Amino acid sequence: MKHNYSLKAALMTMACLMMLAFFLKNTAEATLQEDLDRYRWEYENLYKQYSESLKQNVNSASAEMAKKVQIAKRQYDEALARFKMSQTTKDKIKQTADKVADTIGRVFSTGSASSPTEPDYIAHELPGYATMPISIDGDNYCGQFAMTSVLNGMGIPTGAQDIYQQTNPAGIFTAPPTIVETLRMRGLDATERHNCSIDDIVKKIDAGKPALVLMNSGSGTPHWVAVFGYKTSSSGQVKSLTLRDSYWGSKGPCDMDATRFKELWNAPLGSKFPGNLAGYKSLMIDIGDVGEKQKSPHLANFNFWTATEDNLSSGINDIVTGFKNLSPTQFAGGLAKSILGIPGAVLGLSGNGFSTLGKKLTDYGKERFKQDGFGNKLPGGVSVVAGGVSKAVGWVGKAAGNVASSAASMTGNLFKKLGYVFR
Repeated sequence: MKHNYSLKAALMTMACLMMLAFFLKNTAEATLQEDLDRYRWEYENLYKQYSESLKQNVNSASAEMAKKVQIAKRQYDEALARFKMSQTTKDKIKQTADKVADTIGRVFSTGSASSPTEPDYIAHELPGYATMPISIDGDNYCGQFAMTSVLNGMGIPTGAQDIYQQTNPAGIFTAPPTIVETLRMRGLDATERHNCSIDDIVKKIDAGKPALVLMNSGSGTPHWVAVFGYKTSSSGQVKSLTLRDSYWGSKGPCDMDATRFKELWNAPLGSKFPGNLAGYKSLMIDIGDVGEKQKSPHLANFNFWTATEDNLSSGINDIVTGFKNLSPTQFAGGLAKSILGIPGAVLGLSGNGFSTLGKKLTDYGKERFKQDGFGNKLPGGVSVVAGGVSKAVGWVGKAAGNVASSAASMTGNLFKKLGYVFR
């Protein structure tokens, strides 16, 4: 009996080890496949943009895109050579390589390429957005493109050129409060939110509404996109987001890998100085229901936690747009925001700087503290403490800046509101 028990225990242990090995093997293969899919997506989409620049005879853009395509190709090749694969993984990679070759062939033959999707992915998309024609007659700015997409998708007929002339006639950036105000004035409820997650976007789409988010299009350049769909694996994991925007998805839908999307969404102005002084992070314009049009701008049209950034950006928007559209009250409101917002800007942006420094000190200190030896423990502990103090100072400065900036924004919006009251 004892011998049989030992034999069963050994067999059970062996079976568990085999199952563990099988699980680890499949997990590694899945991770590899995800990496290859990401590199494939970047390679194909860059090739698509490169092909478009060649068709439009934009030499400077073509040269720049050629460099990016070469980098993407090298990353893809290195991913293939970096791992020793099982036969199953090799078969998957061959299928991926065949897809890339097929896409590149279609680019050369037709000048376009569709966004890659896995056949076993499940698409969740709002109707109408994928085929919606959007043209801003050359004035193809991201905020106006995204707003046009959202408004038409929600059943509010909107001309792209009309919204461009109203909100950004000089072709500069578009502030979050400007987006919110424009949507509300056209009868669509909207709210500015920060520190959102992909789950928040999924919930909006499942509720039948798109999401309007601020991302990094590259090199710290902020970019508005409308998200109207997502794709999940058979297990329900979100693998990609489906966009309409003026860069990646100007002529049709664009699928972006969820990991890449989150990275660009997390730091719309980049993670380097001075972009890291801005507090925007995972910003989403939460789309609500269609209702009555707002008759005049709301006084508190900003998010308190980013009131410093909102006041600065919307102040510049109002100055430029008010001047271009010959609107004295909008121009005066923007001027009031910019001048009265100087103290808040100094406090708020300095606070963001201290918070960023504190995080870097804390992360550095934790890494040093993990290492052995008094020479690592002491500076590690000091860095963690200094980082905590710096973050506390940053929080206080940011809060004070937001209070001052909120007052400046409300004053500026009051000037702007007067232009509607006396019409």
